[in-house]
Parts: sequence; C-alpha cells; structure tokens
Amino acid sequence: MSAALGQAPAGTTIEDFRVSEKSVDGNRTTLLTGGQAVFREDGLLSLSDPRLVSVTAEGRTNLVFHASECLYNQDTKEISSVGQLNLSTSDGQMQLSGIGFSGNLTGPTLTVTDKVQARLNKKLRGVPLGQATQQGGVGDQRADIIQIASKQFDLQPGQAEFSESVTVGDANGTLKCSIISVELREDDWDLQSIKAQGGVAVESAQFKTTSEQAVYDLGGGTVLFQGNPRWEMDERSGRADQLLIHQESRVVSAQGHVSMTLPGGAGTEGDLFQFAPSRTGGNKSSSAVLEVQARSFVFQPASETKMGYARYIGSVQLSRGDNRLECHYLNIKLGVEKEDGVSMATAIGAELMQGENRLSSQLAVYDFKSGEIRLNMEPTWKLGEQSGRADRVDITPDRGRFRAVGNVKMNLPKQSGGIGFLFPEREKENGDETGAPLLVDCESFEYHQATIGGEADRAIFQGNVRLANETGFNVRANSIALGIHSVKNELESLVATGALNGKTAGQNSMRFIGNRLVYDRDTDTVRLTGEPSVEIHTTQDGADVVALGQAAQYSVGNGQLRLTGNPVLRTPEGELRGNEVVYDQQARRLRASGRWKMILNAKMIRQMQQSPETPEKSQP
Repeated sequence: MSAALGQAPAGTTIEDFRVSEKSVDGNRTTLLTGGQAVFREDGLLSLSDPRLVSVTAEGRTNLVFHASECLYNQDTKEISSVGQLNLSTSDGQMQLSGIGFSGNLTGPTLTVTDKVQARLNKKLRGVPLGQATQQGGVGDQRADIIQIASKQFDLQPGQAEFSESVTVGDANGTLKCSIISVELREDDWDLQSIKAQGGVAVESAQFKTTSEQAVYDLGGGTVLFQGNPRWEMDERSGRADQLLIHQESRVVSAQGHVSMTLPGGAGTEGDLFQFAPSRTGGNKSSSAVLEVQARSFVFQPASETKMGYARYIGSVQLSRGDNRLECHYLNIKLGVEKEDGVSMATAIGAELMQGENRLSSQLAVYDFKSGEIRLNMEPTWKLGEQSGRADRVDITPDRGRFRAVGNVKMNLPKQSGGIGFLFPEREKENGDETGAPLLVDCESFEYHQATIGGEADRAIFQGNVRLANETGFNVRANSIALGIHSVKNELESLVATGALNGKTAGQNSMRFIGNRLVYDRDTDTVRLTGEPSVEIHTTQDGADVVALGQAAQYSVGNGQLRLTGNPVLRTPEGELRGNEVVYDQQARRLRASGRWKMILNAKMIRQMQQSPETPEKSQP
C-alpha cells in the first residue's frame, strides 16, 4: 500500500484514510486515520480530522489524539500541523490541548509548540501537585483536577515533558518552574511520577516552597524538593539540602543543614527558654527572631484523632537573642486538632542557656500544660553565681520554683548561701578568702523566687545538709531555710533545725552544737537553742572558752554572745554562772546578772593579788 501511495499524483484524494505503524521497540502499534487524505506536490499527505490511537501489544488503547488537520510524511512516518490538537489517555486521567505540533508514528512521539493546556484527574490516580493543606470533599470536582499550562509539550514512550513558563495548579495551590517531566508507564501510559526542574516555586494559602527541582511520586503521594529548597509557612521560613512532603498526611521532612526562622513572639520552641524568667515576668528577648538549626527536621500536623509532632534531629540549636538550646534530639508533641497547641517537648543531651544561666541534662522534658521543666538524667546548672548537680531537677518558671532532688551538690556564693554572719566583719573587709564559695551537700534543694514586690526569695536545703567552704567553715543540720533579698541577693533570714553541728571560720572562729539556729537581718542577731542545752566552743589567747545554756544569742554588730537558761561560761580565768551571761569576745569582758556565781582558778587569784590596779577595775 505504501508503494501505491507513493505513486499517486498530486491532488489525489483518499477517503477514510487509515495507516498503522509498529513502534521501534515493538511494544505498541500506532493507528493514524483521517476523514480525507489529499496528496500534495511535495509528496506529503494532508489529512482532515486526523485521529491517532496508540494500542499496546495486548490490544489495550493507551493514547488517543485528535486534531483539526495535519500533514503526514509516509516515508518518515512523521505528522505535523500549525493547527489545534487534543490528546488524552484512554482512561481520561490526562487530557491535553495545544496549537502547532509534530510527531512520529513509530515512537510514537509528539511535540506541541504553543499554548499547551493539560488537565490531570488525580481522582483516577495520584495526588495534587500543589502543597495540599486540606483534602477536597467527595463532591468537590475542582479538588480532583490538576491543570498544567506551558509553551511546549513533548511526548515519547514512558515520558512527557512540559517546558517554557510552566504553571501547574489545583484547588490547593500552584507550581511554577521551567520544566515538568512526567513519567508514564509504557504499557498503559499511566502517570507514575512528575518532576519539576528549574526555578521551582510552589505556593498555597499557607505554604510556599522554592527549589531547583521537585519530584512528585504519585504512587507514594510524596513531593521531594532538591537543590537548595526553601519554604515559608505561617510566618515561619526555612531551608535544607532536601525537603520531602507527604501530601495526604501533610508530613514534612527536611534533611541536611536544616535552618529555620520563627518570628518574634512565636510560642512553642521559644517557650523552652523560659527556665529563669525575669522578675517582671516574660523574657526580654521574646520578641526577637527565633533561629533553629539541625541536621534533620520532621513535622506531622495534628488531626482530629491523632497527635502531631515536630522533631529536630542531630546537632540541634535553637537561639533567640542571648538565649539558646542545644541538644542531640528535640521532639515537640502536639495535641490533637481540637486541643490547644503543644503539650510536651523532650530533648536528649540538652543544654539550655538563658543569658549567663545554664542548664544541662541527658534528658529534659518540658510540660507545656503545667509549665514545668524536668531534668531527669545527670542534670547540672549554673544560675548566676550558683552552680550544682543532682539526680533530678524540676523547674516551674512561671512560679519561680527550682527543685533539685537526690545527691544534691551545690556551689554557692557566700551571700546567697546566707552564712555571711558567721564570718568576722574584720575579715570581710580585709581578707580575700572569706569570699570563697560555699559547698553544699544535701538530699534536696528548693528555691522559690518572690512573685510579689518586697517579698524575699526562699531557699530550702533538706536531708543531711552540709555547708562548707575552703576557709574551714562547716555546718551540718537536718534542714536549712534561707530568706534572700530578691534584688540585692543578700541574706535576710536563716532557720536551721535538727542535729546542728557547725564550725565557723576566721579570727574569732567557733564550734557550736544545738537543735535550732535562727538569723534575723533586721536585728542582726543569731539565736541558737538546744535540748538539753547548746554548746559553743571558741578560743581566747590560745585557751578554750566553752559556753553552755538552753539558748545563745549572738549579736553580729558588736560580737556579744548572750547565754540564757542555766548558762555556764568557762574561760581560762574560771567559770561564770547566772540567770544571764554576756560574753564580749572583742572587748574581753564578761557580765552575769540574776543569781550569778563565779569560780576563779588559783592562777587568776594570784594575778589579781599582784595587780597594781584597784579591785574595782580587776573585777569582770
């Protein structure tokens, strides 16, 4: 028949034209028909109402082509036209129109050169190309349609390509790029995946992404962005080496050099810094931009029945102003859609920095509902000049509460520790060693920050408490409670109870035993009580001085020690008793009142007898 056609003269007309060609790979047959074929002088056939059908080896139709007219070269098996064409897959999944085309039956191949418009029906197969944020309803036909517009379209077995000013849209968003490549299954031309290349920009109502390449896996329902992908979502932005989005579940996964930016005032991740809030409440840098870096990031939004999450993995860094969180892994748990936002955050290998304050732990949990931070594995901290470690730490920033439990070991500045009254005033002024920090061992420590102006902060040490420093100061008790000025960080009150045993440091150092010790800054006095009595030891001129009584009151300002409750004071000169005994160590004076009694040793009597001074001046 081909030989007969080649011999026909120009102007010869063939009605109901029909020709078929086998593809080069032998997997399909292409059938070209026309209402009429007219031979031209150049040997080409001009077909009216041409129709092209591609049929698989099994006899299944996979491609149907219509046009208003076209030219057919029987030698090269090529078709061409400057007119309009319409093309569709047999199942109607893809429909395409355009102006100006050329192709070859043995491919078959087809190129459309202008005003390409395509419609893909994702209801039949696949998912939307846009960044879907909501799935369309059953009756929403627009949600099932993907529209593609471009300048040029090329089709060959297994692949279709849209190029030059490509725009893709569906009910959820639009995509723009230089080239769209569509992978087709060769036996039935079913869509498998779509690749966008060159200046890819995807935008929906809530999400915008740019990259150099995007690959859509229609079977898996995923979109993979590569080539410096960047995204914006709800005033948040980010970038990574690659970005993967599962469109039905809306799970987002970013891999490699992830960097994100959250606006000032954003909650969630920014709230993690609030472990040491300011006295006025809130964070000074809360309005600053929050920057996040990690090796990987995975986000799954919450649904009506399933909780969502945001996970940062590998070399995680969150920073806002001078506040920073570093960890190996951070998981932020989101409540279901009807619940209010974030419920919990868990960090592994965490180090929190808020200004100069530091917290670290192998496991840190932030409960957003209760506003509590729990550090459960080897927690350590440095808050101002205070540092320490324990088995567990619980912090409630909004209430200004800090609690450490189990094997607590702390390092406190002297004024915060609250034992400054036990150091002589003279050495406070001249000696550097009195500034040595206090070392604390106890079973638990709790700090309450004042929430009302004028109130003092409270610190409580409990369980086998031991306070010591390098100067020799050492105090043991069952419990020690401190009141600390919230601004000056100075001791205002102290109450120590239970099995008190201590030793002070400095020039007038002393050892003491009792059951209860109370310090009041307003009166600048220390009161020690005990059952059956207190016991105080000090030295004078190298000799021991012992004070006994049910209560001892020490005045910090003048250094006087007042004993009551069957007091006994033993000095190198003798023993003094009475209803009240006062010992002034600095002035080396003793005074007794009430039914007092004094016993002097023989050496003291001889000294008094040999003294040229009057008896009145010799008497204490």
